[in-house]
Amino acid sequence: YARQFVEQLERPDVDLVEGLPPSVAIEQRVTRGGGKSTVATVTEVYHFLRLLFAKTGTQFCPDCNLAVEKQTLAAIVKQMEAAARRGPLKVLAPLVKARKGFHTDVARWAERNGFDTLFVDGEFIPVGRFRTLERFKEHTLDVVVGVIDRKRIAKARNLSQRALEIGRGTARLLDAKNQLTVMSTEMSCPGCGRAFEELDPRLFSFNSPHGACEECGGFGQIWDQALQTGESKTDESALENELAAERESESIDESEAQICPACDGSRLNAIARHVRVENMTIDNFTALSAAAAAKQIGRLKFNGKQKTIADELIPEIVQRLRFMDNVGLGYLSLGRSAKTLSGGESQRIRLAAQLGSNLRGVLYVLDEPTIGLHPRDNVRLLETLSALRQKGNSLVIVEHDEATMRRADHIIDLGPRAGIHGGEIVASGPVSAIEKTRNSETGRCLNNPLCHPIRKSRRTLRQVEGWIEIRKARANNLKNIDVKFPVGRLSVITGISGSGKSTLMGEVLLPAVCEQLNRKRARVGELFDRIGGVELIDAVYQVDQSPIGKTSRSTPATYVKVFDEIRNLYAQVPVARMRGYSASRFSFNAEGGRCESCKGQGVIKLEMNFLPSTYVPCEDCGGKRYNAQTLEVLYHEESIGDVMDLTVEEAAEFFKAHPKIARSLFLLVDTGLGYLKLGQPSPTLSGGEAQRLKLATELTRGIGRTQNERIRKMRRPKSTLYLLEEPTIGLHMADVELLLNLLHRLVDDGHTVIVIEHNLSVIAEADYIVDIGPEAGDAGGEIVVTGTPEAVSKDPVSRTAPFLREVLATKNGDVTSVRHIRSDRSATAEYAHKR
Repeated sequence: YARQFVEQLERPDVDLVEGLPPSVAIEQRVTRGGGKSTVATVTEVYHFLRLLFAKTGTQFCPDCNLAVEKQTLAAIVKQMEAAARRGPLKVLAPLVKARKGFHTDVARWAERNGFDTLFVDGEFIPVGRFRTLERFKEHTLDVVVGVIDRKRIAKARNLSQRALEIGRGTARLLDAKNQLTVMSTEMSCPGCGRAFEELDPRLFSFNSPHGACEECGGFGQIWDQALQTGESKTDESALENELAAERESESIDESEAQICPACDGSRLNAIARHVRVENMTIDNFTALSAAAAAKQIGRLKFNGKQKTIADELIPEIVQRLRFMDNVGLGYLSLGRSAKTLSGGESQRIRLAAQLGSNLRGVLYVLDEPTIGLHPRDNVRLLETLSALRQKGNSLVIVEHDEATMRRADHIIDLGPRAGIHGGEIVASGPVSAIEKTRNSETGRCLNNPLCHPIRKSRRTLRQVEGWIEIRKARANNLKNIDVKFPVGRLSVITGISGSGKSTLMGEVLLPAVCEQLNRKRARVGELFDRIGGVELIDAVYQVDQSPIGKTSRSTPATYVKVFDEIRNLYAQVPVARMRGYSASRFSFNAEGGRCESCKGQGVIKLEMNFLPSTYVPCEDCGGKRYNAQTLEVLYHEESIGDVMDLTVEEAAEFFKAHPKIARSLFLLVDTGLGYLKLGQPSPTLSGGEAQRLKLATELTRGIGRTQNERIRKMRRPKSTLYLLEEPTIGLHMADVELLLNLLHRLVDDGHTVIVIEHNLSVIAEADYIVDIGPEAGDAGGEIVVTGTPEAVSKDPVSRTAPFLREVLATKNGDVTSVRHIRSDRSATAEYAHKR
């Protein structure tokens, strides 16, 4: 039963693996911790926070905002008498609160002590008929001490005293409407007399019915209240309903949900939100960033027994918060939903959680952990990875980052090229061995770093056509900034992770330009005051980090839209016209031309119980996706099935006589994706490949539009604005050079390119830089410096400047000194930290 919930992996295609220790793979994907997972829960900070608040917190009354205090027996008797005058009451003494087990011993105890009825999970059960409960389900059991009403009011004192003794200071009253009232000698409000149960870590868990907000079910947002709170009329169990709500929450769009008005997004019920440790509630604490939370918890003071408890818990919390800061995530709010993190953030947050586990002798496998990191934070990450190694662990890291390579003890360089031209070990050993290997692209790039600017000069900023200007931008952490970007130039937005770069581009610049282009009223007064210069822009295209459509039927050919043109071409072949085949005949997604045995997939999926699904080539079509009649139609001796098996590079040459097809394919070659096959399923692409495919698609659209404009109107069109977010993700140093040439080509054609980047080679190629910071979160959101790379590199405050200065040293062609500087960046990072 449990195996169906465990992610199954394919058996690796290897003959032998030796010496493999216990392994932890930390992938580059969005955290799958469930719909309710937050930064605090993934890093385990929240587990220790719950314990801290349960053991050292003070309960306040949600109604009166007064601290609860001890109450005398006489006061409780008075409350019970007043309630009994309003109607009959059953007096209950709690025995078990939300604990798993059979609980037969509780029934035997009740029978020995003369009690005849138990209140089990909301139902009255005679002790003599008690049956063993479900072992792995939580149960709550009370014993019925007696019944009281206005005629038997004299029994109030004896019943309350007996119930409080059995319940260790707590009793419960059940009225005729099945409403429970808690009575407590330890936890009662001095204002209204409301009693509260003893603090428990489960009270602070939004995954538990004891702590979750009643309105949103612990999600902090509302989109389907009936499903979230378990009120929907289904035959499913409570667990299955909860799992269904979690699955739905992971796929729901942020615009479809609203912040829960009851808990204001904190996910917890009112009682949990009114427990305080030194005047701070747990939701106040999780609203802080990791860095701010570390400072706040360091200010807490405890005495006596509470100090003994806190001394065990505080170091665990501080250690995990420090690890988050070490991997460059100090700016993240602890209460932030895990599903909103980027791939790089998600990977590093799991890395921080592993650091907190203090394991030894483990193999950690990491996929590009430096993604999304500023060079300053990159150095801190490398120090963290070195600390893992010092503890006796092994690390295998897939990386393109030069600083990481230079810190490695051993490098395995695969190649010599990509796709079918790679897959061999070109070199292995220390970085010096890689640099000496002649046919290693990595060695070539390490030996001969790029000299910036690669075209020997930069475009001037004095003769620009105009500027896109934004006044008083104030989304998220942006502090009413004025910023401008030159039209027809390559601009790069820099700054450390969390400084406000994505907010400026994605939440201010993009919607502002789109609204102006669509002639809608811009959101003046909401996120910014004014935007100018948009009249110089014809269209805007964004290429962000969101994934492309990852179905098995999605391929590079279908995604960049060349497959439609290829199908049209095959439909014009004489044999196809003679048979009456239209373009739809050559679609592997439609009946008629596709192989019906595999439904156009090319493979057959074999489902196996308790084992991962296996895919085998379709015997009828041999993996070609089409039926025999369709494959008889040939263009230049190749069927459409053969074409889908060509690499992008081969297909570009094959179709070079057809500009509509060849233009897109040559663009893919220029972005370093020439090795991909046209029919390769999108799920097999890496994160970097998927993003470059998206980039090439957007560039194709823009270039096609520009050429059509020139032909139709015989004039130079307006500039197209391209917004790119970290396009170097997953790119080798050699591919970064290809990307730079492509971006320069776009700008040479009169287009405006604005890039968010941490890659120093891209930053050093900019015509204009906007550096945001100086730090992350509340300590960021300001314009630190703007101008050319040379001007920015001299700024005394910019965290990017010292690293940019290193890279610009190549301008003088002094490659030897540059290699020496780049081999150890710790001094530069220390300098950047101090400022």
